Amino acid sequence: MARRKLDEIDVSILRNLQKDARTKYSDMAAQCNVSVDTIIKRFRKLRDRGIITNTTLLLDPRKFGEEVIANFSIDVEPSSVDQVLEFLKKQNGLCFATHAMGEYDIFSIATRRNMNEMNNLKETIQSHNMVREVKTNIWVDQFLLCPQNFELEPLIEE
Repeated sequence: MARRKLDEIDVSILRNLQKDARTKYSDMAAQCNVSVDTIIKRFRKLRDRGIITNTTLLLDPRKFGEEVIANFSIDVEPSSVDQVLEFLKKQNGLCFATHAMGEYDIFSIATRRNMNEMNNLKETIQSHNMVREVKTNIWVDQFLLCPQNFELEPLIEE
């Protein structure tokens, strides 16, 4: 696929929408010193080219009481990636897991209330007989997750 060219106005539109998908066309137009019609046409062009596909919101897990977020890089037996991914989908606190290429076979993101719970999750993953190694990185900066990657059902009050 050929590299798609963008200009400063396209980049400005994308940056504004990354910060807040509800940004007004008029605000972007004023910032770019162009007409609102220009911004609307550029937005539609970006959407038609498939550069913009959706708008979404970001969730802050801390607001749900999930104070620790981490990613796990998981090395597994080569023939068991799908089996381990199925196992991971059943783990409470795991928001996202996908097959990866490189040193590790699976990349995942997890949220937990505290470090003890995160450590327990890591130990549960490590205990799977097809898992060879689990490398953990704890996120220390602001973290926001896309809702399709954040498991909300465990938060439902009974």
